[in-house]
Amino acid sequence: MASAINVGSINMPKMMRHLSHRSSQVRDLTFVRDAIKQKDVKTTKSGGTLEGPAVSFGYEKSSSAAATAGIDTAYHASSPEIVIPGLTMLQSPIVSRRGRLEKIGHRITGACTFYAPSLDYIKALDNFKDAKAFAELESYDKLYDMERIIENPSNVSATQQTTTFSFSDATTGYEIDRVRFKIKTAGTLDYVQLSANIGDSAATLKWDGTLALSGTAFTTVDLPISKVEDEDKTSIYKDGTRTEFEADITGSFDVDKLYGDSTNELSSLIVQLSSSSAVELSDIYLYKEAEWRIESIKDYRDEYMQIAAVRVRGDRASRRRAYG
Repeated sequence: MASAINVGSINMPKMMRHLSHRSSQVRDLTFVRDAIKQKDVKTTKSGGTLEGPAVSFGYEKSSSAAATAGIDTAYHASSPEIVIPGLTMLQSPIVSRRGRLEKIGHRITGACTFYAPSLDYIKALDNFKDAKAFAELESYDKLYDMERIIENPSNVSATQQTTTFSFSDATTGYEIDRVRFKIKTAGTLDYVQLSANIGDSAATLKWDGTLALSGTAFTTVDLPISKVEDEDKTSIYKDGTRTEFEADITGSFDVDKLYGDSTNELSSLIVQLSSSSAVELSDIYLYKEAEWRIESIKDYRDEYMQIAAVRVRGDRASRRRAYG
């Protein structure tokens, strides 16, 4: 357990627990590492076979499967994306952003410092301790923060197969990037769906998959909503094991079009189980994300880590509402 880890003379986890009741500088982050994909490697040429070792062209293919070129594949392993919520850090300052006008448009950038518990403590947390692909924090890893909560439906405790959160008329969606919630049930998660009206026509984004859950502990689900295309893939981690969910889009679903009138609005969020079961849903957030990329790490061993991060994604909400 993480509580049994040597926390050093500066008990960072305890300090953050105390500060979280008094300051919003303590952030509940989602750790994300992009998939490491197979390099394009060739062993043949036009008209024959290459002599010597396989040639790597350096760029990545779409697959994250293990490399197979040559006869020595012992050190190659599949490395899909990692998406693990529940990483708590202290952020200073709370929000840092500036606007920059570039040739391709207006972009929001920023910089901040995160103070995190020791690596040993992080590696003892749920999911992190069992995720074999995670060994340490690395440069260019991403941290997703809930910059602003757009919708926060009430918690649910019931016995049912379908849980529907209906939104009021003219509910905007163009600010929403992701949905996060905690779920506890002995059943199996079948899909998560966001429904909308676009031009008075129904449109949906369904994240479809099969994930057996726990009736004794909550599992945190964090899924993208903005800039998603049909058949995109995402990950849900439970006990360090990745389950892939695939996007199924109908009606040209696009949250940037949901600017909040009676014909362009959010209508509902649906959490569907494979069958009727007792289910608890809590901490349900549809939120605008702040995406931070780790730039450098100062590791104070068993004390804490000081992480310099830069914000590489952002835009003005007014432009997003007007242009998508």
